[in-house]
Amino acid sequence: MPEVEFGEITVAYSVRVSKRAKRISVRYSQRDGLEVVYPLGVDSSAPEAILAEKSDWVLANYKRFRDEAERLPTRNYEAGDVFYVLGKPHAFKLLMAPETKGIKVEVRDASLVLSSPDSLDAVDLAARRQAVEACYRALAVDYLPARVSVLAAAYGFRFARVRVKNQKTRWGSCSSRGNINLNLRLMMAPAGAIDYVIVHELCHLRVLNHSPAFWALVESCSPNFRHWRSWFKRNGARLIL
Repeated sequence: MPEVEFGEITVAYSVRVSKRAKRISVRYSQRDGLEVVYPLGVDSSAPEAILAEKSDWVLANYKRFRDEAERLPTRNYEAGDVFYVLGKPHAFKLLMAPETKGIKVEVRDASLVLSSPDSLDAVDLAARRQAVEACYRALAVDYLPARVSVLAAAYGFRFARVRVKNQKTRWGSCSSRGNINLNLRLMMAPAGAIDYVIVHELCHLRVLNHSPAFWALVESCSPNFRHWRSWFKRNGARLIL
């Protein structure tokens, strides 16, 4: 991965081309680090020059994300790790179950239980993570489309279909065809936070930008949306699998 130097600080970065991007931008996220994003068809050379122009912003965010990273949970997928389901903590447990076909994870009361027919020592980190993700995907497929239908009916929206994805940087998105994409990691958030994201995307089916008219529409459906928007800013980076 290339690096850029800002005095005594060296920061790794990546370059990404996006079909959605309308202009060159610089982004920083806990998951992907520092990115220079180019619209499709735009010359993606000289990213260091772009980063130099944004040096104050890059350094401020680098320090902020570094401090936040020290407070983030680690994922070792070992007994005692804590995962959240609809905002409630669930302790990760490991169970050897010879009758189980393959490795699977399921919610049992206040626990997230990984069952394996083989010795748990033989279940490596990648397999554990994959099983946890499969569990959250199943939860999301069961919960999210049904919740979209409920909220759409309540507020008079019409949509085409709902897709569940493991998106890196977005909690939700929608298309001009009326399709809504929702992040499976939303299943870690409280129900109110999930409703806010769903309402946000439903409102985009009518207003495709973040203009005052859009936020007025969001507020008419979710009067406390500011609370949940702030909640994601404070807690979103902690919703990791």
